[in-house]
Amino acid sequence: MFLNVKLNFVYGWFSFRNISVYVDNTLFTSIIGNGKHILEIPKNTKVIRFELGKIYPYRTAVSLSPEDHESNNIFVGLSLNHRGLVLALYDSLKFDYLKSIKLSENEYQYFDKAADHEELVEIKNSKASTLMLLISVLILVFSIVQQNNDLSPFAFLIGLSSLITSVVYFKEKKVKKNNYAARVIATVTLFILAIWFLDNSYMFLNWIILLFTCLLVLLFIENLKSTNTKNIKEA
Repeated sequence: MFLNVKLNFVYGWFSFRNISVYVDNTLFTSIIGNGKHILEIPKNTKVIRFELGKIYPYRTAVSLSPEDHESNNIFVGLSLNHRGLVLALYDSLKFDYLKSIKLSENEYQYFDKAADHEELVEIKNSKASTLMLLISVLILVFSIVQQNNDLSPFAFLIGLSSLITSVVYFKEKKVKKNNYAARVIATVTLFILAIWFLDNSYMFLNWIILLFTCLLVLLFIENLKSTNTKNIKEA
């Protein structure tokens, strides 16, 4: 019986690492973390386990059914439980970061093509970009006007960087969902910090910026709901 293993690791992570292959809890062999591999395994195999790493290895396993034993070929795909760059560090701390799945022969053929498909956010209007630009200008202007504290330069830098970012991405129509989500989190966090750094006689200013930021969050969420899974090369 032959075990066909194809690997599809996002961004090519772990591509040069060895993955140990266990057959019924017995170390059988090891494979490199990229490409595809064909291994001849015992006919009566019940469980195939894969381990990546030595001290605290990532583990994943597939169980073989009677139907699998009747077949001469078993197809398995290995990938990572990756939910985007924002959660990459958290996900990599879990033992189930390595993921395995049994595939049909047809699914196996296209398994490594899945990396070409990602969720794209389709930005249908410039409302969020316009509001982000307005907030950036407010922070930039009032970080200079009537400042009575030593933290105003930080507000100035936030306003300036946000202004540049909003201008650069103003006409953007499509963006990877993970990248857009990371940008949203960074933008909202910086705007809230800017409120803390601003200190002037216009007491209502901080509330205006906070109100606009809350409205911006709603517009960001609306954009995030407009997602499509497309081939990046075609998009």
